[in-house]
Amino acid sequence: MKEKRKISIDRLFLSLKDPLYRNSLFLLLGRLLNVGMGFLFWLIAARLYPTGEVGIATALITSLGLIVFISSLGFNFSLIRYININVKENVLSTSIIITTVAAAIVAIAYLVIVNNVLHSISILQKTGYALFFFITVVVNSVFFMSGEAFKALRDTRDFFLQNLALAIRVPLLLPFVFMGNFGIFGAIGVTYMISTVFSLHLLLKRANIIPKIDKEYLKESFTFSSGNYVSNLLYESPALMMPTIILSLLGEEEAALYYIAYSVSNLIWIAPMAISTSLFVEGSYGEGIKRNLIRSGVVVFILLIPSILIVYIFGSTILQIFGEDYVEALSLLHILVLSSFFVVLHNFFVPVLNIQMKVKELMKVNFIRFSLLLGLSYVLLGEYGVVGFGYAWMLSYMVLTLVMLRISWREGWICIGKNK
Repeated sequence: MKEKRKISIDRLFLSLKDPLYRNSLFLLLGRLLNVGMGFLFWLIAARLYPTGEVGIATALITSLGLIVFISSLGFNFSLIRYININVKENVLSTSIIITTVAAAIVAIAYLVIVNNVLHSISILQKTGYALFFFITVVVNSVFFMSGEAFKALRDTRDFFLQNLALAIRVPLLLPFVFMGNFGIFGAIGVTYMISTVFSLHLLLKRANIIPKIDKEYLKESFTFSSGNYVSNLLYESPALMMPTIILSLLGEEEAALYYIAYSVSNLIWIAPMAISTSLFVEGSYGEGIKRNLIRSGVVVFILLIPSILIVYIFGSTILQIFGEDYVEALSLLHILVLSSFFVVLHNFFVPVLNIQMKVKELMKVNFIRFSLLLGLSYVLLGEYGVVGFGYAWMLSYMVLTLVMLRISWREGWICIGKNK
């Protein structure tokens, strides 16, 4: 018995030496920590602030995320794909400088739009709040690219530490409560300012960041960066735009219900997203795709099934923790939870296409997702209220699964009935 236990422990340690599992573990821990702290953050926010103010805050925070993704310009993917085949200092410096400048430009454009069009976020029309929002966007962009750099360098331990620093947003909710809905965003902004300084401190231990743009790297990575930029925008923007859309169509309280249900459902996708990212990193370093895909898939589904069952069965209890009002989001949460199988298939399809540089195929898949999700949401939100987003989400991913199966068959990844 002791001998068997020793063999099991030895195997565990050997697994942790494997880059795929080691990086997956730290990515998983980092995401678990971030989502866990985010869960606690919104739990406290929901208790401290009225539902309407939470709804406005979600629109502000998701707008922040959307701006950072717009300004990433695809360099978050190029960092991972090219850092092993280029001078890492040039890749890092170029990526961080360009995305930071882009973030500042897009933030200014967004504030101009808010001042003239999006009157539902009227608080940003005040100079002090607008300036704070601008600074938060810039530091968030640096924070985001630093995290991508840790992944690219296979330094996911520092990625975990970076996410650990984000935990300070939870206690910051209390001193900012006097600011109303902007108090929630204020806690986020100050957290990013502190965490970005810490992230740069960690990154500078691994590589020098120099004030220089490498034109050769830009030229070499342009097709990959631009393709992934468009694809990533198509992928990320619907969820980031949705609070603002729901705020405009249904009101502040419905926006809050959507965001809490969506945040809870994200608990299920932590492990698949972490392992998917690690699969992309390892594939970029030349590791075998098929072998790693099978190993990753087995682990994901072992973790996925109990996660779905727990959140589905105890969904009402989880939502009730945020407050009685949020139990109204239970139907939406159930639909999002049951969609997880389709979501995971998509998340594993993406790194395979990226490793094989099939960016056009990836753009097509994410364009279909973007069109379906926004189009169906617009129609079904009016018909069914906030639960309409859940119907749109599930239908979109069911169609995507058929599209991905077709591409897999055409590429020869599914070989049933074929002579190869």
